[in-house]
Amino acid sequence: MTEISPLPLSSDVELVRRYGGVVSHAALDPSRSTFRAAGIDGLVGFLVVRRCAVVLGDPVCAPEQKAPLADAFAAHCAGKGWSILYANASAAMQAYSRERGYASMEFASLLLADPRNDPEAGHAGRHLRQHLNHTRRMGVTVHEYLGEEPPDTRLEAQAQAACEGWLADRRGPQMYLGRPRLFEDREGRRWFVAEHGGSVVGFLSMLRVSCVEGCSLVNIVFSSPAAPPRTNELMVSAALRALREEGADLVCLGVGPLAALGRIEGCGGAVTECLSRVLYRWVAGRMHLHGKTVFWEKFRVTRVEPLYLLFQSPRIGLGEFNALLRAFHFSVA
Repeated sequence: MTEISPLPLSSDVELVRRYGGVVSHAALDPSRSTFRAAGIDGLVGFLVVRRCAVVLGDPVCAPEQKAPLADAFAAHCAGKGWSILYANASAAMQAYSRERGYASMEFASLLLADPRNDPEAGHAGRHLRQHLNHTRRMGVTVHEYLGEEPPDTRLEAQAQAACEGWLADRRGPQMYLGRPRLFEDREGRRWFVAEHGGSVVGFLSMLRVSCVEGCSLVNIVFSSPAAPPRTNELMVSAALRALREEGADLVCLGVGPLAALGRIEGCGGAVTECLSRVLYRWVAGRMHLHGKTVFWEKFRVTRVEPLYLLFQSPRIGLGEFNALLRAFHFSVA
């Protein structure tokens, strides 16, 4: 009898592109740890903060393997004495966690749009159209960068410089998944670049993700301090136009934080729930988190899906919230 060798395991990048959700690309950041379980072609990317393993998104694997991989990860963390906190988890993961006694808080929405709906068209797009036409008249142009071999080192260096300028110019409290990685993990990525006066002043990156019917995800968009107003919006409009011309009917615009926590389950009492709502409202207000949702709404969001914070222990304390803030690199610039 011929022995059949098991299929080789996929690389981290392959898994994220095939099964990843809206924040799964964070698992590719070298600063994060990766867990794999025997017999499962998948991974869990996580960061340990004071004995709390913070996972961004769902386990990255085929849907039918999600629960076994999450269970294996839970057993691994139990052996280390770590608790688990999932951030930006899907409704399917929230259902899994409810069965296992986790607490959950609805804190954001997955924002989806139809590229066939031109955000600049008609009466509804009048204000956006006027603003973007003004930006165009100022000389800003947007084009897709194909990242061909050999790469355009001048353009990529200018994009990185624009990113450094954007990061240095940020003021006030900040939260982010990690430092933008513009041209790493090129598989399944595409880029749109804004130029003004011969220099790169804005950058937009899209990924292929499977969390919602294999659509494209806008995962990075920024402009440098030197960019004219509405450069970000101009890049988004250009990316949507490219998808529209390709016949795409769905695009994921990312995570839209809620102004206040939505449904809360299993958190261990009315006092904990009340304190959680107060703390979230304070952080969301200081960070202007809901402003990100307002930004994306101008591009005609057509569908939203809930995203959750999942706490393995229903006795949520300041340690868990501290771990969450640390995982999102909370700081005051």
